[in-house]
Amino acid sequence: MSDAKIAVIGGGSTGSAIVHDLASRGLDVTLIERGTIGSGTSGRFHGLLHSGARYAVNDPKAAEESILDNEVISKIAPHCVEDTGGVFMALKGDDQSFADKFESACKHAGIPIEQIPTEKLLQEEPFISKDVSIAFSVPDKTINSFRFITSLLLTAKSEGAKIRLGNEVIGFDVEDKAVKGVKVKNNISGEIETLKFDLVINASGAWASKILSDYLNINSIKMVLSAGTMVVVNRRFAKRVVNRLRLPSDGDIVVPYFTESIIGTTSFIVDNPDNFEVDEDDFKFLLAEGAKLIPAIKEYGMSRYFAGVRPLIAADEDTGGGSRSISRDFKIFDHGVTDGVSGILTIVGGKLSTARLMGKQISDFICDKLGVKTQSNTDKIKLLWPDLSADNLKNLSKSLLVSESLLKDILFETESKTYGDIYSPVKDLLLSKELFS
Repeated sequence: MSDAKIAVIGGGSTGSAIVHDLASRGLDVTLIERGTIGSGTSGRFHGLLHSGARYAVNDPKAAEESILDNEVISKIAPHCVEDTGGVFMALKGDDQSFADKFESACKHAGIPIEQIPTEKLLQEEPFISKDVSIAFSVPDKTINSFRFITSLLLTAKSEGAKIRLGNEVIGFDVEDKAVKGVKVKNNISGEIETLKFDLVINASGAWASKILSDYLNINSIKMVLSAGTMVVVNRRFAKRVVNRLRLPSDGDIVVPYFTESIIGTTSFIVDNPDNFEVDEDDFKFLLAEGAKLIPAIKEYGMSRYFAGVRPLIAADEDTGGGSRSISRDFKIFDHGVTDGVSGILTIVGGKLSTARLMGKQISDFICDKLGVKTQSNTDKIKLLWPDLSADNLKNLSKSLLVSESLLKDILFETESKTYGDIYSPVKDLLLSKELFS
């Protein structure tokens, strides 16, 4: 077994999955996250655990990866997943010929798919538009990312991982073109320290290229930061996730989340994931498109909105389709090979739905480098979830360095909580000593 000390930068779903995978193999690993649970992209998405059907036609590799982890995550983290099922439906006036292509692509990717008679669908989902002309059922589900990340962290910690939330990377210790450590700032106390590591994994998502550029002058990874706005409606209209039967586009999905519905998404390019504005026209557009799938949406309107940034890998050549045409696949970069700076790797792309697979693949890569023979078994390890009382909430809060109020929101979540509700106070907590109380 290797005695190498490994750091993982970024505590979203990908970074947390990597830490869990490495710790489960007995490696010495530390997670470094500038915020707290779900304070990045993983806490600002529509809650869909992809079946892969959305990408089956134009991004088959991402589709195959999605259905694989859809099945695994459902088994290892059932407390995070609602098996809603999903429906892809064409409306009168849509391209009806797309249905055959869609069905064939799903089958080729290994995604279970079945055509539903429209009469049956309307009986089961009475709020769906009566203009539905073709419909297919697929195994879409919903996932609570706050619970998922918390479970990954609790499991990794039980396996020996060290978790440092509220620690921002502000530089690296570099000797002879080799990264030897990470310089971090505690965002609550202001304390700065340099932590020594033998290997660093940059899993910071939308912030990955900025960290490399700012602190290592590495500019080889070309990313597209694609922001997406989501609108929340204060009513759940369907049991299933409702998708428009067409290539991925704006305003083509309504995700049921507890007693509410999340309409997604738009797609626009931003320069800074920490500072961007959402156009008010996005709200009107999403409500109008959502109402085409579920007409009752226009009677309710928007209760709130939120937005997140997708960390996409730029295509080698412009396909002319904007960020929607960019693959949702992921890629591993070894900067010793690509940039002459050893001791650091980056993983970018992918989706929350493929986080476990991303964690496995980069951990396999690292173990090969270190000569570690232990195989990954994260597809079999049931993630921990505490049976909490008020008495041990305080102990768990101190263990994870997460405020009791935020932890209570995550662990005892009620039906009134959705993405954006939890995220708003998370940002404020970063400026408050309550985080470490």
